[in-house]
Amino acid sequence: MNSKERFISALRNEPVDYVPVVPKIWVDFAARVTKVSLVDVILEPLTALRVIALAGRKLQLDAVRQFPFPPKKLIEEDGKLYEIENDGRKKGTIDINGGLSTQLFSAEDYRIDDPYTIAYCHSWSAPSPLVNSMKDAERIAVPNAQVFDDLGWGDRQRQVIEEFGEEMCFIGDCDSATMSFYVVFRGIENAMYDLITQPKLVHAVMEKGTQVAIARGKYWLDNNIQVLRLNDSMGNMSLISPQHWNEFIFPYIKTVCDELHSYKRDALIYCHICGNVLPIVELLVESGLDCIGPLDPLGGFTVKQVRDKVGSSVSLMGGVNTLTLLQGTPNDVKAEAIQCIEGAGDKGGFVLGSGCVVPRDCPVENLLALVQATK
Repeated sequence: MNSKERFISALRNEPVDYVPVVPKIWVDFAARVTKVSLVDVILEPLTALRVIALAGRKLQLDAVRQFPFPPKKLIEEDGKLYEIENDGRKKGTIDINGGLSTQLFSAEDYRIDDPYTIAYCHSWSAPSPLVNSMKDAERIAVPNAQVFDDLGWGDRQRQVIEEFGEEMCFIGDCDSATMSFYVVFRGIENAMYDLITQPKLVHAVMEKGTQVAIARGKYWLDNNIQVLRLNDSMGNMSLISPQHWNEFIFPYIKTVCDELHSYKRDALIYCHICGNVLPIVELLVESGLDCIGPLDPLGGFTVKQVRDKVGSSVSLMGGVNTLTLLQGTPNDVKAEAIQCIEGAGDKGGFVLGSGCVVPRDCPVENLLALVQATK
């Protein structure tokens, strides 16, 4: 089996030669282990794609996630990195120690009616809420395939697949029809209150998020990427209730899954929800997801507990504590990885990975220990 066959078979609950390894690595960790400057990642979208693939090769991973980045013009002053306009005006500071988004000085620089902006909606953060009414929600743009082509997404991804495609599987990012999408427009505190005080506004924005996720999913499927990822780092039971998840998240994830599975029957979809998801795992299965991840032990549950709840109805991914990856020894990582594999059961349908994003300073030998544990 090659890496792509192994990963896809595991997602389909089919037999594999050994458990595939797919921790969530992002550009910051990938840049460190490949000795690529984070500034270069921000400046050049192709570098952002390649650096993760290069790290995947070095770490012997079976699949890697891909994240489209917008090209940005930068200037460094007073020890800070700023995004600038063509005329040199500073738009905001780059969150170099966090998500690499631009923390805008003015909300006016975030245009919710611009398809380009929404295509990269997590690449900027505004100092005040962007959506304050139903009319604002209606203004949120929904980029289509032509927009993605004009932005060069397909061309760049094809270059990376051509370079690395025989070595690993690539995962297309659909963004989300979830709390992480909503928080972009309202901020996290407002978002939590809105679930109670402005439910109609939440639903209106979620509907736009659903359209965006479907458009992105179809685009990647048309560009020969079979595995798709939804993201929701905030829609977990560490932040919201199971009742709110059922009301505000479930119907939109289900719509995305139904639409994309109908569009291409062999599409495989999972949703990254770190934190506690144990109370909603049955709903995650019902939503139509092919895989539940990342099974974050910091949410207070184990891989075995999830497997006991869902049986063999769905594939599982993740399970290894990010703090163990950061602070433990390779033997600590191996022991935890084996516990995850055994907890998932002997019927397959499991991908070993990290409980959330791999910390930037994680030792390389700890990632390699994941691969050694499966073999």
